[in-house]
Amino acid sequence: MMKSSIAMIVLLLFAAGHVIAAEMKVPAGCMAVKGATPVGDTGSAATDGYASRVIHQKSGIELILCPPGSLSRAKKVTIGGVEVTFSKPFYVGRTEVTNGQYRKFLSARKAAGNPYDGRRDVDPAYDTYLAHFRGISITPGGDDYPVVFVSWLNARAFCKWAGLELPSEAEWEFACRAGTTTPYHFGGDAAKYPQYGWALKNSGATTHKVAGLKPNNWGLHDMHGNVYEWCLDDYADGPVPPDGSPHVDAMLLTKSVRGGAWTGALLPSVGMSQSRFSSAPRNTHNDLGFRVVLRLP
Repeated sequence: MMKSSIAMIVLLLFAAGHVIAAEMKVPAGCMAVKGATPVGDTGSAATDGYASRVIHQKSGIELILCPPGSLSRAKKVTIGGVEVTFSKPFYVGRTEVTNGQYRKFLSARKAAGNPYDGRRDVDPAYDTYLAHFRGISITPGGDDYPVVFVSWLNARAFCKWAGLELPSEAEWEFACRAGTTTPYHFGGDAAKYPQYGWALKNSGATTHKVAGLKPNNWGLHDMHGNVYEWCLDDYADGPVPPDGSPHVDAMLLTKSVRGGAWTGALLPSVGMSQSRFSSAPRNTHNDLGFRVVLRLP
């Protein structure tokens, strides 16, 4: 009798597990990471139950779900004096795009008979495109390091191939803060920075393998350091759209860049989550890469 009861309990637990797995939503072209859980309490039946972590199969990028409020109850961020509200979750890369992932893009394009000539998307005055791949930079070219020497246009080409996108400034900051309002996503004590980000103070004057330091509350690594990150927005001093979409202005000539980098100094007065500057879309640097997002329909 006891064996029968135990068997029934095991069967019920097994069935419950399969119900949870069946109900967990996964975006097209992705698969749930082992151990992922369905994220609920987003306030929208259309978005409840998406997997907390997925692998984007085409690019191999791991994506983390940034929900409107299920993890931190923080639904709003402020940029440029405007309160930005996210009404639904979105996925963001757990790390910056790596050399290995960018190589996969180049190899796939070449294998398809449509090789990508990234130099055309870089300022012709400088021969810097993927300099660390070509032995003319000391920046590491290993697969697990962040890709650098890529322009905004190079990043967009990767995203177009993958079916992903660069984050808007609002999405980037929301993901970086992970529900916090402090200068850094880990609080206000800059002395803790070396645990979370690579900057001039602790980097040894080079990039480092992604995810080598502690993540923020939502599991995102290197938001405060390693390399600066391109955003989708045209760079503007004015407010961003209140729905979190990118600021688009055809009259502006530069694009937004966010975060910190191995070359950067700490910014204790405002915090790295607010660090931003601009760069021309064809510029490349040894401390500038990118991260991707996947927006839900």
